Amino acid sequence: MQINTDKLNIGQIDVWICRAAQWFEKKEVFFSELPPEEQERALRFKFSEHKDRFVIFHGFMRRVLGSYLAVEASRVVFKTAEKGKPYLISPDNKTCPLNFNLSHTEDIALLAVSSGQEVGIDIENRQRTSDWQGIARRFCTPEEQDALFLIEDMAEQREAFYDLWTRKEAYMKVLGSGLALSPTQFSLTVAPKPSALLNHPSKYYRPQKKVIFETIKLPKNLSDYCATLAVQGIFTQYKLMEPGSL
Repeated sequence: MQINTDKLNIGQIDVWICRAAQWFEKKEVFFSELPPEEQERALRFKFSEHKDRFVIFHGFMRRVLGSYLAVEASRVVFKTAEKGKPYLISPDNKTCPLNFNLSHTEDIALLAVSSGQEVGIDIENRQRTSDWQGIARRFCTPEEQDALFLIEDMAEQREAFYDLWTRKEAYMKVLGSGLALSPTQFSLTVAPKPSALLNHPSKYYRPQKKVIFETIKLPKNLSDYCATLAVQGIFTQYKLMEPGSL
């Protein structure tokens, strides 16, 4: 796979789709390209399905990032920030201006790649079984709950919750805060309103630049899923990428 990195301009985000089933036959190759610590982590999974997805998603990520850096997947080097967000190190051991973020749910993963801007991305299955109303009451702010529970149609309310949850996850990920920033320490809009930050009263992990949100328009065969991209700084557009081969 050849990628012209000159086309990844400031403000443009490439969003890559990975379907685990598509890459299942390459899982052993992907595993061989992981560093020892990631191989050990993969082997600790109790269920083979979870192990396979970890290997495929992380192997896919290394292949894509290696294409941007013009290096083999096994030579892609990460370091971890204070709260756990990984970042790239170039072959000469310097911080790399290429930023990325990975999110996955079940068999699907999204990888956002940018040049110079911090990015966060999240994808969720809106049809999965969970106590989403209980989660909302526990982890959403009063403003978010008011907007969410005003939606009378239960199916629409459920979809709005998962849309909101991807917004909140993407926001925390773009800040690189991990779990140090509680979801209750900032408020976002609720669908059908466009994604936006309402307030962030917490003095910790505040954005250094304006955060711009974008709802990802996924392919029709992924209509059960929703995804949000958060970008800190300049943002012009995103491009959905789904490679046929790696």
